[in-house]
Formats: sequence, C-alpha cells, structure tokens
Amino acid sequence: MSKLKLDLFKFDLARAKKCYNKKQVAKKAGLSYDNLMKILSGRISLTATSLGKIAKALDVEPIELIQEED
Repeated sequence: MSKLKLDLFKFDLARAKKCYNKKQVAKKAGLSYDNLMKILSGRISLTATSLGKIAKALDVEPIELIQEED
C-alpha cells in the first residue's frame, strides 16, 4: 500500500472554498498548527485519521485531498 500524501493544491482549493486559513483548518480538524504544517511539508506522515479530520474540517471527502499516484 502506498503512503498517503496530501495534495497541496487540492488542500488549498478546499481551504479557499471555506475561506479558512491554515490555523483555522488545524483548529477545526482538532490538530495542532505545528502538526498540520509538518504534514503539509512532508516532515511527518499523513495518517488516515489526520486525513479524515482535515477532510471533515473542510467538508470534503478524504479522496478529494489525496495526491494521485503517477
């Protein structure tokens, strides 16, 4: 199974739709801002739980935030 990776472009589009900044996303998702930034930069792995929390905070399906495999 491949590693989950957040698509930053899709993430930003979903944020724009909700008019949220990154701090608001972190708060709504119940994640620390620091951990969200680490996920976005790839310094820590995106877990299924974190993906679900972020997707729920942005009112999108988790699949909509995942980077497509090449």
